[in-house]
Parts: sequence; structure tokens; C-alpha cells
Amino acid sequence: MKIGMMCAWNTDSGVAVHAEPIGKAWLEMGHELTVLTFTKDDYHGEGITGEDEKFVIRCFGTEFRTKYLDPIPFITGEYEIFIIQDIGVLPKEPLSKIFHLIKKKAPVIHIVHENILSKDPAFYWFDWDAVVYFDKRQEFLKKVYHNTYFIPFPCFPVRNVDKTAARKKLDLPEEKKIVLFFGQRGYTPYLPTRDHELKDVLFLILGPKKMDILEKFSPDPDIILREEKVLTKEKFDLYFAACDAVVLHKFQSKYEAVVSSTAFQALGLGTPLFVPRHSDFFHPFTTEVVKYRDREELKNNLLELLNDQQKQKKIKDAALSFAEKYSGENIAYEYIKLFERLIEFRHKKINRQIEYDTAY
Repeated sequence: MKIGMMCAWNTDSGVAVHAEPIGKAWLEMGHELTVLTFTKDDYHGEGITGEDEKFVIRCFGTEFRTKYLDPIPFITGEYEIFIIQDIGVLPKEPLSKIFHLIKKKAPVIHIVHENILSKDPAFYWFDWDAVVYFDKRQEFLKKVYHNTYFIPFPCFPVRNVDKTAARKKLDLPEEKKIVLFFGQRGYTPYLPTRDHELKDVLFLILGPKKMDILEKFSPDPDIILREEKVLTKEKFDLYFAACDAVVLHKFQSKYEAVVSSTAFQALGLGTPLFVPRHSDFFHPFTTEVVKYRDREELKNNLLELLNDQQKQKKIKDAALSFAEKYSGENIAYEYIKLFERLIEFRHKKINRQIEYDTAY
């Protein structure tokens, strides 16, 4: 099957984290994939996370900046199915002018990443053959579209990264217990109270460059601050695999996101994830992560996990099981089943039109 997909790719955006596992799975299944994505001058996300593959074409900008779109790859490419992810950040007006030509080639699917109905009328310009959502809380889409389908968010693959080797590459102490506070989106790390119970635990705070936080000036030798603008996919795996636990203290997003894509990227590494109990971003998870209400509960949960190997194994097993259940391969197969139904329906519709034209 020839699949075209317009989306973020090789960036740290949630859309790219959704697109890449299923796109690569389609390729492994033997399908042809062409990814049309943002230019390197104007893209959705904080930065580039990897080198582009041969099937990637950078040919448009964001709705918020350049609104640039080169129509040629869209109207000359050969597709049997075409997917558009997250229309809200795409250059809607130029896309709308060639949309009818894309639809002549193939059924067009929109994968929605919003957590509410958009107030932008341009969001509803497009006549989709199917609308896909990945979280049951997005069922509000049924109020607008009759052709909605639920397909879960995919996980990055299960991968085995050696902890000792990762620590050596990152120049981290090999013997200490390390807790990573992941702050790439710029939120202030939610550090538990430092007292004698955690005195032998190293806190590694990872965030964007020019972080303005007190920990930068801390004399505590067991706090390490690393400022990195964007992590490549390789470095993401190294940092998460190198640590005994990771705290994702995420309550809100700059955008109308539904889930924490970081969690879906990280689960396959098996490192225990600690997340806020009342954050909607981690709604899909139960036993796969450890939830905390406040600093005190976070501290107690960390102490319990770091000193209990059975609990560590239980959480790791649950995380890896989740990553396998919702693997890129499994979710990609669900999409293929939808594609086949849409293509079959399209062919029947065309044949009925031919029969009608022949009769009259």
C-alpha cells in the first residue's frame, strides 16, 4: 500500500512521537511511506531529534509563522491513502486550495490531537473520509463528524539500553541511585524535600538552556543540572535508561495536548515513571507509572521504590507490557484495517457511479 502522511517528523513534538512508531511499522510491513513534514526553518516542536530518512520531504511551514506550503509533493505523489495529523498547526489555507486534488487520489484521514473542539472555523474546512482520535476523552468529535474512529496512541518500541554504558556516555556516577527530573518543556522541577532519607540519592535535573531555577546555584553536591535545548532520540534513551526513576511533573501544555507523548516514548525503556496524580496528561496509565499527590508523597514513593527491587520489577514489567500492547506495529495494523475499509468503500462508490453513468 502506498501511504502518504503530512505530520511532524524527527522533532520532539507529540505529533512526531505519535507518527514515527506507526510510520516505521508500516515500512517494516512492506508498505510504501512518504512523509511530508515541516521545513527546518519553521516546524512544530522545540527542535530536531534525528536525521531525515529518504522517504521524508520537508515542504511546508506552520500555521503560526510562515504558512508556507509547496503543493508539488502533494499533487504529484502517488498515494492509496493519505493521512494528515494535527490540522491545527498546519498551513490550512494553502492546504485547502489543493485538498480536492489530494482527495481525487486517495481517501484522506485526519488524526486529531486537540483536547477540545477548535474555535477556528478553518479547522472545519476539510471533508475528511475518516477522523481518528486516540483518547476516549476526545469523543466530543462525534458531535461534528459521523465518521470517527478510535485508535490508541502508539508507544515507542521496547528497547534494552545498558544502564552502566549509558552512565558512562553521559558522564554520570555509576554507583549512585539517580532520579531524573525531566523538564524539557520549561516547567519548574517538582523536587521533593531534601532530607536525610534521600541524602544518598542523586537528583539529575534536565531542562532547556537558560533555565532560571534556584538549583542552578545550589551547593548540594547531589544535584546535577544539565541544560540541553533538545534531546536526540538516542540521548533521550540514554538519559532515561541511565536513571533509577524519572519524574515527569507535567500539569499543563502550551498547546491543546491530550496526553504526555514523553511517557509513550519512555515506557519501552522500563525506567519507572513518577507522574502527578491529578494531571490529565497521564490519564491512560494505571500500574504502568507511579502517581503522587504532592512533594511528600513523591518523596515517600521514591524511597519505597528505590529500596524495593520487587516493586521496581513490577512497575517495569507493567510498563513494558503496556509498550508491547500498544506497540507501533500493533497500532499500525489497526490503521491498515481502517485504510482497507476506506479504500474498499471508495472503489464501491466509484463502481456505482460508473454503473449509473453507463445506464444513463
